[in-house]
Amino acid sequence: MDQDDRRDSGSGFISGFIIGGLIGAAVAIVLAPQSGEETRDLIRGKAHEFRGKALDLASDLKDRASDLADDLRSQADELTRRGRESFESVRSQFNDAVETGRKAAQAKREEFETE
Repeated sequence: MDQDDRRDSGSGFISGFIIGGLIGAAVAIVLAPQSGEETRDLIRGKAHEFRGKALDLASDLKDRASDLADDLRSQADELTRRGRESFESVRSQFNDAVETGRKAAQAKREEFETE
């Protein structure tokens, strides 16, 4: 299971959990044998409770997004470093090949001049 699948299943679980909680609360309120004032107080309390949970969830998601951004930034830096190293290696090999070609050309030129 790759990281995207885990992230999707985690967010799906959280969404399902919240939706299930809301549905369960609504059913409990409708079926509860309470007075109107008690029901309104219960609804107010549940609304505050869900608001707190939503804020906690948002904070957790923000932290996860920040961690993910840090990881991606680190991976990008590593790829940049590797790319620079590869470029320098190829450039060095190219310069060595050019220098070898120059020396070979100079040797042939000198060989033709001595004949």
